[in-house]
This record gives sequence, structure tokens and C-alpha cells, in this order.
Amino acid sequence: MGNHLVSGLQQLVFSEIRQENHVVGRVVGLIEKPGPGIHASRDQIHVKEGIGCSGDHQKKDFWKGERIPGRQITMFSSEVARFLGVDPVVVGDNIVSEGIDLSKLNAGEKIAIGSVKLTRSEKNHRPCELFAERVSQEAKEAVLETNMRGALFYVETSGTIQMGDSITLLYDEIPIIP
Repeated sequence: MGNHLVSGLQQLVFSEIRQENHVVGRVVGLIEKPGPGIHASRDQIHVKEGIGCSGDHQKKDFWKGERIPGRQITMFSSEVARFLGVDPVVVGDNIVSEGIDLSKLNAGEKIAIGSVKLTRSEKNHRPCELFAERVSQEAKEAVLETNMRGALFYVETSGTIQMGDSITLLYDEIPIIP
């Protein structure tokens, strides 16, 4: 079944994201993590520059006792969740997106959701053992192989994100790498 999952994930179709200031997706789920292992679905979330989701517990960006930089906001694709047959609330990422291939966003690229600006972290959003427990070991291996776990972000501009908000790639703010 593992090869079936990899093949299926590779065949998911998303919008082309390399169009200038183009709406590339929308928000279809919002989740706060008020405590370890607690995932609460919301109609809106408030995010703070340099911190992340104000409703998340203080240790949400720690792993094995160490802070993981670049993990202020987490995002997961509804298309991947649907394919894996898992409720995105179970996975627990802050934002559930539709229409955007998160694996195609490069470190430093910026997106806007409402008045909020997020910058793609240099860290990959890798599936951990909790992902395997919540979904399955096969799903963990498949999203690891296809880089379809989602994306991690820094909050550049504070604000509120609501269900249905558009996700726009801020093409004019993409860093130029020589």
C-alpha cells in the first residue's frame, strides 16, 4: 500500500503558483493547539508577528525539548488529507489549505492570507512519529518521500485569518537568489 500512497500523492493536481501576486488557494480549515495533543477547529485564528497562533500552547514549536525555529505557523493541504483519508483536525496544523501545492513553496517566499503575511521557513515540515500515530506509518513514509507533509512559516505581519480567506503568493516579495 505504501507505493500506492506515494503514486497517488504524486498525481495530486494543484494550481500553478508562479504567477505574479496570484491567488493560489484558500483557507478551508483553521486549528489552534491550546495544549499538547489538543486540536481545536476555529472559524478564525489570530496570529502574532514572531510568535505564531495566539491560541497555541507555548511549547508547540518545541520538539524533544528544543525549540524548532521557523515553526510559528504550520500548514497542511486538504487535498493530501482527503487522499490519505484523514480529518485535518487530527493532523493538527494551524491552517488547512486548498488549491496550493505547499511542496512547491521555497524558503523565503511570502504569502498573504487576509492582512497576514507569512514567510516560508527554511525548515521542511517533516512527518514525525505523532503523524504516524495519528494517520499511519505508511502515510508518514509516503508524505516524507513526496515532500507533501505541508509547510512551516514565520509570521511577518500580525492579523486575523478566517475560513475562506484567499492565499496569495506575493511574487514581488520573493527573494532573488543569485
